[in-house]
Amino acid sequence: MKVVSKQNGMKRKKRWVPFLFSALLMLLTSCGMIANTVNDELNHEESKQNTVHDSDGIVVEVLVESDVNSASGLEVEINARKNPESVYWDTIEVPYKEKFVIPKDTFIPLLSTQVKAKADDSASWISCSIWYDGELVTSHKSRGSGAKAVCEKKFQLGPG
Repeated sequence: MKVVSKQNGMKRKKRWVPFLFSALLMLLTSCGMIANTVNDELNHEESKQNTVHDSDGIVVEVLVESDVNSASGLEVEINARKNPESVYWDTIEVPYKEKFVIPKDTFIPLLSTQVKAKADDSASWISCSIWYDGELVTSHKSRGSGAKAVCEKKFQLGPG
């Protein structure tokens, strides 16, 4: 009888071998998946720091153009709830283009954007444009002597 019980014990041990091997394989695979997840998160954080993320903010672009190489009296005012920004220059080279990123972490983060510029004395026209996330929201073109371009986009609830 001792021989029979040893054979039964060996059969039981052999049954556990595939189960043990499967459990070990699952454990090693899940550790690898966790390591990959951690690496992916680290790479994501690094790319966040190196690039401007549109999803993290509203990208406001302003553009001033003219038929000559310069303009004067530039005023750009970004009225944001957090970190409002403004730019003032006596003279600028045109085309003048600048990007601003407004964080989306508050309710109605961007209240208004305003751009003003005066045409150079030798210019026949000047224009300005405001873009939110790549979409043109307003533009203005002025012609003649003493031309002044004024663009303004205000946030408003409802249609408009």
